[in-house]
Amino acid sequence: MQAISVYAQKVSVDQIESDGRHQIMTTSKVFSIDGTKYSFCMKIFEDAYYTDWCLLISSFYNIPSSTEVLLKLGNGDLMYLPCNNVHVGKVTMPGYGITIGSITSISPSREVDYYSSIYELSPEKIDKIAEYGIKKIRISTGTKYCDKEFSGNPLGKFLVKCRKIIQERLDAPLKKKSLFDDF
Repeated sequence: MQAISVYAQKVSVDQIESDGRHQIMTTSKVFSIDGTKYSFCMKIFEDAYYTDWCLLISSFYNIPSSTEVLLKLGNGDLMYLPCNNVHVGKVTMPGYGITIGSITSISPSREVDYYSSIYELSPEKIDKIAEYGIKKIRISTGTKYCDKEFSGNPLGKFLVKCRKIIQERLDAPLKKKSLFDDF
C-alpha cells in the first residue's frame, strides 16, 4: 500500500511594504525536528534593484538571534545559513477543558510567544537545493542542536515549489481593482 501526501502550496502574503518593497510569502509547512515543531516557508522582498529570497522558520520554541541552520545536500555539500533577523510575536493559544470522571480541569486561553527567524537564500543556493535535495538539517539554538535526516527530500521539494510559486507571482502579478473600476 502506498500513501500519497498532497500539500496545497500557495501565496499567503502579497503586499507592498511601507518602504515600497514588494513582499511575497508562501504558506508554510511544519516539520518536527528533534521533537520540536518548526514551520518553514519562503519569502521575498523585491524593490527596483534587487530581490531578496529568504527562508522563514517559525516556532513556539525559542529561536535566538544567534541561531544558525546547516543543510546537508544530497551530494554531501553543506549549506550554512546564519540568522538575519528574529521577530517575537504574540499569539493566543485557545483554552480547553479535560474531563476525567466527574472532575473537569479547565485551561483558559493565553498569549504565548511565537518566534519567526529569517535566513538569506540566494538564487544559487535554491538552485543547489533543487539539483541535489536536502538530506539533513541542523538548527543550532546556541544551547543545543536540533537534527533531522530526511528520506525522499520533502523539505527540498517544498522549498523548490515555494520558489516556483513566488516566481509565477512575480512574472504575473495580481491586478488589483481600483476604487473607480466598475463603479
